[in-house]
Amino acid sequence: MRAMTGVQPAACPKTGLPPPEVNRGRLRWPHREMGLDSMNVRHNARAVAGACLIAGASLGAVPAHAAPADYRFEIVQVQSAGPGKSNITLRLLHTPDSKPVPDAVVFQSTADMGPDGMPTMTAPVKAMPASQPGTYIFEVQPGMAGNWELKLAAKVQGETGTVSAALPVKLAK
Repeated sequence: MRAMTGVQPAACPKTGLPPPEVNRGRLRWPHREMGLDSMNVRHNARAVAGACLIAGASLGAVPAHAAPADYRFEIVQVQSAGPGKSNITLRLLHTPDSKPVPDAVVFQSTADMGPDGMPTMTAPVKAMPASQPGTYIFEVQPGMAGNWELKLAAKVQGETGTVSAALPVKLAK
């Protein structure tokens, strides 16, 4: 390419950057030296997309966590907590090794008389502080004595699924 003397070239048509400088008879586009050429940008974008694809595929190779079916609630004790109240102590177990699971977050707890054919008859349920790790205490205020069903939903730390249970329990008024 010949040196351009006396003619000022226009701005870059692709980027609108200022005109190039003439250096030793060659045009020098500053944006190309900074790596902003459209070819470089496309090449870099493809490289980044490829790296993301590889990283995503390697994340899929991480061993799976335990399924919610690998956990179960069991009733430890049912005792009266005063007139019209019962405390139900539960234990959450990891079934493959039968170890109690501490620090699960029980985010839903309800009680109804479904076992006696009255699923619309519900009772207030309140979580109480537990004295031992892996145990969970719920205070239920049944409106009448009978067969009740305590329904729970919990999240175990480090697991993605929800552990749910429907436990039949006989409560006094």
